Amino acid sequence: MNPSLFESPEFSEASSARCPRCRRVFDCGARSDRSTCWCVSMPALPADALKAGTGCLCPECLADAIARERASAQGVAAAPE
Repeated sequence: MNPSLFESPEFSEASSARCPRCRRVFDCGARSDRSTCWCVSMPALPADALKAGTGCLCPECLADAIARERASAQGVAAAPE
């Protein structure tokens, strides 16, 4: 998560974020008053799997990144982005 990204005027609602991969707007629980976000229920993604400072991914892109990381760890070729 990149806090400076969330301070951008691009985000008008407290819990809205824009996915750096697909550019879709999604609800980011880490940005709102909630103590947890939907992403905590997903498997962890190694920090080095993403470029530093890119911000949070939407549910679909995070699921894809997790699947790609798992496939890579198992030596299976992932589908192109």
